[in-house]
Amino acid sequence: MTATQTRNPAEAPGASGVRVPRKPARPPWDGAAAGASAVAVLLCMVGLHGVFEGWSWFAPLALTTVTVVSAMAAARRFRFPTAAVPAAGLAALVVVLTWLFASSRAFFGLIPTGDTLEHAAVLLSEAQATIMNQVPPVLAEPGIVFVACLGTGLIALLVDTLATTLRMPAASGLGLLSLLIVPAILKPDSVGVLPFLLAAAGYLLVLATGTWQERPRSSAGPERRPPRRQVGTAAGIGAVALVAALALPAVLPGFTQGTFPQGSRLNLWTGGSGLNPVVALGNDLRQPSASGRIRYATDSAQALYLRSTTLEDFSGQRWAPDLRTDSRRAGLQGMSPLEDDGLAANAQTVTTQVTSESYASPWLLAPYAPASVYGAAGRWSWDPKTMTVIAEDQLGSPRLSYEVQSLSPQITPSTLEQIGVAPENAVDPVFTDLPADVPESIREAVETATATAQGPYEQAMAIQGYLRGPEFSYSLDAPVEGGYDGNGMGVLDRFMEEKSGYCTHYAAAMAVMAREAGIPSRMALGFAPGRTTGNTVTGTDGTVLQEYEVDSRDAHAWPELYFHGMGWVRFEPTPSRGSVPAYSVQSRPDVGQALRDEALERERPAPAATAPATPAPTAPANAAPVAPAETGAGRYLGVAAGVLAAAGAVLAPWALRRRRRTLRRRWLDGSGIAGGAGADQRGGPATLAWDEAADTGLDYGHVPRLADSPRAFAQRLAHDAGLPEGAALALERLRSAYEQEAYAAPGLAAGSGTTGSGITGSGPLGSLPGSGAPDAERLWADVSTIRESFAASAPPGKRLRALLFPASLSSRLRR
Repeated sequence: MTATQTRNPAEAPGASGVRVPRKPARPPWDGAAAGASAVAVLLCMVGLHGVFEGWSWFAPLALTTVTVVSAMAAARRFRFPTAAVPAAGLAALVVVLTWLFASSRAFFGLIPTGDTLEHAAVLLSEAQATIMNQVPPVLAEPGIVFVACLGTGLIALLVDTLATTLRMPAASGLGLLSLLIVPAILKPDSVGVLPFLLAAAGYLLVLATGTWQERPRSSAGPERRPPRRQVGTAAGIGAVALVAALALPAVLPGFTQGTFPQGSRLNLWTGGSGLNPVVALGNDLRQPSASGRIRYATDSAQALYLRSTTLEDFSGQRWAPDLRTDSRRAGLQGMSPLEDDGLAANAQTVTTQVTSESYASPWLLAPYAPASVYGAAGRWSWDPKTMTVIAEDQLGSPRLSYEVQSLSPQITPSTLEQIGVAPENAVDPVFTDLPADVPESIREAVETATATAQGPYEQAMAIQGYLRGPEFSYSLDAPVEGGYDGNGMGVLDRFMEEKSGYCTHYAAAMAVMAREAGIPSRMALGFAPGRTTGNTVTGTDGTVLQEYEVDSRDAHAWPELYFHGMGWVRFEPTPSRGSVPAYSVQSRPDVGQALRDEALERERPAPAATAPATPAPTAPANAAPVAPAETGAGRYLGVAAGVLAAAGAVLAPWALRRRRRTLRRRWLDGSGIAGGAGADQRGGPATLAWDEAADTGLDYGHVPRLADSPRAFAQRLAHDAGLPEGAALALERLRSAYEQEAYAAPGLAAGSGTTGSGITGSGPLGSLPGSGAPDAERLWADVSTIRESFAASAPPGKRLRALLFPASLSSRLRR
């Protein structure tokens, strides 16, 4: 409402008839209050840096804000009715948006027309495409900047109405919060400390000017200002609030994942991934809880990758799926790839049923390559170049239930080795084109990886091995901290420098490197195989299907490379994620198995002469069986048997865990028998030692996460368990030895020097010359150090639980 001017009785017209001049219609601090509203909105807008790329968006947003607030201040100055003040701000918003984005389609460049509204619809459509197809920071294109100006102008109108027109400055914080929520949702590291401080300062400025606005209007001189004590108290309260907001998250457990001022971004999306699933992939993987759960049941012998869409055009600043509306084909039957590679003749038909109650996307999930889909509601079309299926209305229902018949070709390494370079016109040029700005780091990596490779298959294997090598690490956090949580050549260049990222970066790197080597490629998005539920489902034809489950944490990206005559073939360059296909497993000698076989051969005793067997004496034919005498001891024997059975049941987990530890110790030094009962071999000696250390941590309640790399798990285990320096160093040595052993390039062992057999002479494993080798003793000594440290630091209850009910047993059974 507007304030009415009051008169001093001493200045009122008296008997003398002298009329006292009226004071100004509005006090001078009305302009200050309006200015504070504009400044507060501008300070909150700083948080949008990182949502938009660069700063070119700031000027139009600032102009929109200032125009709206100025128009509302002018309306109050000329005593517009209270309801008309927001209307003046809304009219100013329309005029400034018209001038900024559609001046050539308006009267005098300011007054909108029908053509202006049509152009606004086009800008909204462009903004929608940007939101769905780009990851923050998005390009400051006209459509998205138009929407940002519209939203910011409305927020400025709300803030100024509450703070100045209605004199409710505290309530104006709702408008500022709505602007601050945008970076909280979209930026990988949430709002950040500096934007949070600026936004808080803007809000405090609005509160301060609101206090001045309520001062008596008849005051003059120094009395216009609030007392110093009041100013000091207000400043102190504001400072304490800001310090608490910044300090408490670092002190209180659980607050490090908050939204304000920093932490994990505020996640309001569940299940849907829009037109470009890569937009939400990183956020999905970082979610502390699962969403968008999907179940699929299949008759395939192996768990399947569910594929939604592909990226193949790497020429733009941001990569997004190409809808190709001009070449899509309607329906869901009779689908086949555009490339005529005889896929049907060399493939088996796989049946898969997909169901979900909470996953929504316009892309239909299906194993590659779908041939027919039954039961999917709505109108769909498919692209013969990529074999992706999309809803015609670009809307996806969260309730899915359909069956897919797909073709799975029989691929073997020998088949791929015989395939030469694809003919020039075998595939669409979009799968081979590279932009001019391919980073030099990519070219150098291709030269390094494929220096000795011959033919497309060897080159593909070399590139995959290079990315899965020890120099690269899987990380969900490094991209956020490094500022390359997205896609594009610039992001890819940063990934190749840092050598740390997640599946999006690995898949994009292999796809671009393959093209650089002359192999057609594309990048697929969807879900890794997930986990079995243990249930079975009966298919429409009576076939028994094994059921699996995936959710947002299984969101994945992988490369597909084209081999002429075989079609598109999946590879897996991302370490610690997905599953490597059998045809692309890097061949390397099993060092541990070779040493065990050698030790057994060396220590095998010579066969001894066999003495003739002595026949057992036979009982006389007429001997009658002796019946046991009836005594009272039977009851006690039964009780004793029950006690022993109960004790056995209680001690069985302890015994099984002890046996597993003993077998690993024997296999480690080469004295065990491979393939014996309870065998748990997953590689060489370092793998056995690492598995034992990881199981020990699991027994004491330190559960690994699905996305954990060995490095991340080791760091978190040492921190959460509070391991002393010696045990932490032992864990680090085991982790390093395991990574080098598991991810060494073909023909190389973990270490700096190699022999012809692939055994290193100076790495973390050193030489392992048979039974009782010093390196085997050192590995197990590190395991024992870690185990003793856990037992020493754990409370008695946890120590007893780890001893009698080791969690690693049930965990192993679920794997």
